[in-house]
Amino acid sequence: RRACLRLEGIGKAYGDTAALRDVELEISRGEKVALVGPNGAGKSTLMRVLAGLEQPDRGSLRRGHG
Repeated sequence: RRACLRLEGIGKAYGDTAALRDVELEISRGEKVALVGPNGAGKSTLMRVLAGLEQPDRGSLRRGHG
C-alpha cells in the first residue's frame, strides 16, 4: 500500500514548550485513525499540522496526491 500521508521526525514547539517531538506516522489510503491521549499530549497540535493549519518546526510531512 502507498502512504497517503507520511510524517518523519515532526517537531513543533510554542516558545520553550515542545508540543510534538520526533513524530513518525504513516497513513495509507482507506485506513482509519484515532488520536487518543491525555490533555496536553499534543493531539490538537498534531491535527492542526495534518490539516495544514500549522507548519512543523522540523521534520517532513509528505502528502500523496488524490
